[in-house]
Amino acid sequence: MRLAQACGLYTPRILTRRKARRIRHVMTQNQQQLAEYFSGFGAPDRLGLDRPFAEEPHVARWRHYKRQAGGGEGLFRVLQSRLPQLCIPQKVGISSSPAYARVMRQGQPFEDKDFAGRLALDCSEALELTIPGHFAGALPVLQTPHREDFLRLIRAIGGRCEPKTYPEGMHAMCIGGINNWDRVRVLKDQWQQGEVEKVPGESWGAALKRFAQQQPGLIRDRVLVLHTAPYGSVDHSLVPGVSDPSGWLTASSTLRLEHEFTHYATTRFHGAMRSNMLDELIADCMGFVAALGAFSAQLFCRCMGMTSEGQAPEGSRARLYMEGFDDRAMEQILATTLKAASNLEQALELQAVRSAGPELFFALTALTLPAMASPEGVDLIEAELKGRGR
Repeated sequence: MRLAQACGLYTPRILTRRKARRIRHVMTQNQQQLAEYFSGFGAPDRLGLDRPFAEEPHVARWRHYKRQAGGGEGLFRVLQSRLPQLCIPQKVGISSSPAYARVMRQGQPFEDKDFAGRLALDCSEALELTIPGHFAGALPVLQTPHREDFLRLIRAIGGRCEPKTYPEGMHAMCIGGINNWDRVRVLKDQWQQGEVEKVPGESWGAALKRFAQQQPGLIRDRVLVLHTAPYGSVDHSLVPGVSDPSGWLTASSTLRLEHEFTHYATTRFHGAMRSNMLDELIADCMGFVAALGAFSAQLFCRCMGMTSEGQAPEGSRARLYMEGFDDRAMEQILATTLKAASNLEQALELQAVRSAGPELFFALTALTLPAMASPEGVDLIEAELKGRGR
């Protein structure tokens, strides 16, 4: 045996055993990943009994911006005077420049000469600011029909002014953690006047650091940025109950808004905004019901770029929510999602659900994707809807 080992006669068996262990390890990892992916939301952190949720602190300040813009100053000009990131030209490496650091990290005023100009929109007159209410709480919403202006806005507000590229099918972004130096200045005035907690002997720099760590909502904002476009790049002729392009464009704006607010609701009630097919199914369901009065599994698949057989070609929206999984795992996720969507459509039709709201939201977030997709899925969804008064 020693001679055989020395000659390497057992090497194939050893390699096979090692390969088998690696395969088992990978399979176990995949199973754990899938189990976590399919785990759902669990019980909400907040029961939502005080609906609508109290607004986050920044919303009042954005109402102030809206009033200023309505006074004839121009919306984008008002926003640039308050949010310097909307002034910074978008160039590769700009976020690493000393000028960027002075403005965005130290709060110094924006100067055109430091950046050789300032950001401009092609259609600034088409930019709109609304602050719609929602059971999860109101949020500022910036919306434009101009695609390049939409990209400029999300790069400025959420991308550190770098000219990053985004998927063609992306028409909305909920951006949180936005540093608002206008609100920092307001907070400093309040601190100096003793209107907010002031620790004896504490400098303003130390106070600002304390606020940033303990009460970030006092200086950081959350905004929805939307592009006016057909939802999921789907043609109006494929949408049930829609007869013309303008009708679908209007419905798409309502759908997209409710979709993003649903993600916001999962953040406020469940403490998570995840990249997951369950989250997308629930958000699309809420959006479809709000915009069209019904949920269509077929339309959901079209908007996700999925085929009726549960395939997701390269570049489809569905693949964005399955990153990190191999083809076999993706097939399982897609098959589960397809069945869950079908069961969801049937359950909502049986319960005659025609409007979106907190009852529908809490019923859907109480379930997992595999539960919705199970043979008992329709009954489970119906039971949740009935239990919440739908």
